[in-house]
Amino acid sequence: MRAVRPSAAGPRRVDARRNREAILRAADEVFSEEADVALDEVARRAGLGRATVYRHFPDRTALALAVATHHLTALKNRARGPEPFRELLRTVLAMQARRRPLVRLFRELPERSRRQYTQALVSLLRPAFEEAQRAGSVRADLEPADLALLFEMHEAALVSAEPAERLVRVFLDGLAATPDHGPVATDHRPGPPPWRA
Repeated sequence: MRAVRPSAAGPRRVDARRNREAILRAADEVFSEEADVALDEVARRAGLGRATVYRHFPDRTALALAVATHHLTALKNRARGPEPFRELLRTVLAMQARRRPLVRLFRELPERSRRQYTQALVSLLRPAFEEAQRAGSVRADLEPADLALLFEMHEAALVSAEPAERLVRVFLDGLAATPDHGPVATDHRPGPPPWRA
């Protein structure tokens, strides 16, 4: 009876998964620092050869989508817990501010791809958003779809000289139903910008 050799596929899959995770970690660092992300730099930081990186991600766009999906999955896991909407949104806005090259790459994607990612992000935040509205901590005249506009406004504001932390605070406070004034009536008319309130 012929002996059955152990398959090498298992170890190869483990190595491939480990390499992919190392690439994503290195890419996340580079997307936080570099204006022009190069796959060669990602390979260097991951301690892998160029061919290995290109085998997993053929170009910067594919790598950017993978990094964004990784963050989306992590946010989804957090959203399943008791974390308040304000903290979840703060995480999203802070990531948008810290990873400017990643955001710029997303601007180069086809409109359909950008819309799909934004819709996925809004859908992920919707339960916490609606819970915050019921609790009276988010303005009653807002809808989950308004978050997409908020992300656009934040992206535009980041090109100014204002510190990113201050911008995040302004946007978060602009969504809040303050104790002094209570929830805003649901007439769907936009309120004044938070910096003019």
